[in-house]
Order: sequence, then structure tokens, then C-alpha cells
Amino acid sequence: MEKKKLNILTLLIILLVVALAIASYFGAFVEGTYDSDTASMAAQGMGQDMVDLFLVVPLLIISLILVHRNVKAGWFLLTGSVFYTLYSFFIYAFGVYFNQLFLLYCIIIGLALYTFIFILYEMNRMDIQGWFSDNVPDRLIGYYFILVAVVFHALWLKDTLPAVLNDTVPASVSDYELLVNPVHVLDIGIALPGLIITAVMLMKNLRLGYILTPTLLVFIILLAIALIGMTLMLQVKEISDETSVAGIFAVMAVISIGFLLMFLSKMEGEEDEEEEE
Repeated sequence: MEKKKLNILTLLIILLVVALAIASYFGAFVEGTYDSDTASMAAQGMGQDMVDLFLVVPLLIISLILVHRNVKAGWFLLTGSVFYTLYSFFIYAFGVYFNQLFLLYCIIIGLALYTFIFILYEMNRMDIQGWFSDNVPDRLIGYYFILVAVVFHALWLKDTLPAVLNDTVPASVSDYELLVNPVHVLDIGIALPGLIITAVMLMKNLRLGYILTPTLLVFIILLAIALIGMTLMLQVKEISDETSVAGIFAVMAVISIGFLLMFLSKMEGEEDEEEEE
């Protein structure tokens, strides 16, 4: 990447890190941030804020350092972390009651969105397939993505379809006093179809498939860890003693870490790559 563009990326990530750190600190440690939300929603917000502050913020910084040092894996870690932030703060902006952090949520969404677009544009000009050997486990990871998409589509349709047919409201909406569940919107409309599309592109050996596969694996890992944090905070606040959900997401995180390491292990040398015109 040209020095000027790298400087732009660095500025965007620094701004995102600062905004994310402030929002996460206030959510995790400042009383009153989630006072208007239900007790369950507030506890989950605090759990995710702690994961964001102590895992995602450092990962963004480390990934940027790796990119500066021309470590190719850094690009995927950075893109996955930015996409996770974008996904998460759409939920904050549309699923959390209006609070003093609302404008910061909007800023984080904007920074994450345009940073994600910027990185994808730049990576799409690189010879990404040339970074990897010929024996990438494309079908194995592709089928994993399709399985995750099918399972979560089934879960969300089980929650929403009966309500649609019976002209009622799903419990996941009414219990949290929401207008709609933003997770349903993002997953059914964007994230889960994206997994299937990425799986197909990877198995067809398309460049965008190689870019998005490790990106989405990082996203799944971070999201699973955040969901574990949310579940544990519900226990800490004595709102729920359910532990099986955390176990399921822990398994998903471990499997995704395994696939990510498997995929990245097929990368060849770390020498610089010329951008394609």
C-alpha cells in the first residue's frame, strides 16, 4: 500500500480505537449508561463492552502494527475486527435506548463502515490468491460457513416466522422492549447470506472469497467471545444462570480459531506484494 493511503488507514483506525475505547469504558464502568434499558439488555451491554475494551481495542492496535510491518495476516485481523465493530454498533445504535453515547455510536458506525470499505477496496487490488498455496481448505471452511448460516437462519426463523404468521411480536422483541430485534435484521438480511456467498466465492477460487473468508472467521470468533461475555455478565448480575449458551459459543469460537489458523497456515512468504492496476 502507498504511504499516503497507509497514513489514511492509520488515522481511521486510531479514531476508531479512541471512539470504541471511550464507548466501551462508559458502557462497562460508568453507572447510568444503560439505565433506560431492561436489566438483561444492560447486563449484556456491559459484558460486550468489556470484551470490546479488553480484546477488540487491543486487537485493532496490534493488527494495524502488523499491517505497518507488512505482515499479511494483519490485514485479515484488521478487517475482521473492523467488521465486528460495525456489526456490533449497528445493534447498539438501534437496540439500546437513547443515551449519552448515541452520537458516539453513530461516529463508530461511520468510522467502521468507511474503514471497512477502504480496506476491502485496497485488498481487492492486491494479489490475495498469490499469498496462499494451492491446498487451502476451501471446501471444508465453505461448508462450515454454510452450516453456521443454515443453523442461525433456522433459529431466527423459528423466533420470527410464527410471529409474522400470527400477527404477534417475538419474545426476543417484546421482552427487551424493542421495536424490532436488530440482530434479526443484520443476520437474516446481511451476515448469514454473506457467509453463504463467501463460501461459494471461496470454493470457486475467487479473490473476494479469499479476502472475506479469514475476515469472517475473525468476525465469528470475536462475536462468539462477546456473546460469552454477555452470558457471563447475566450470571454475575444474577439475571440468568444459563451456562449452556456460553458453552455453545465457546465451541464455535474454538472451531473458528482452528479454521482461521488452518487457513492462515497456507500463506506463503511475507514479502511485499505489488498492487494491481
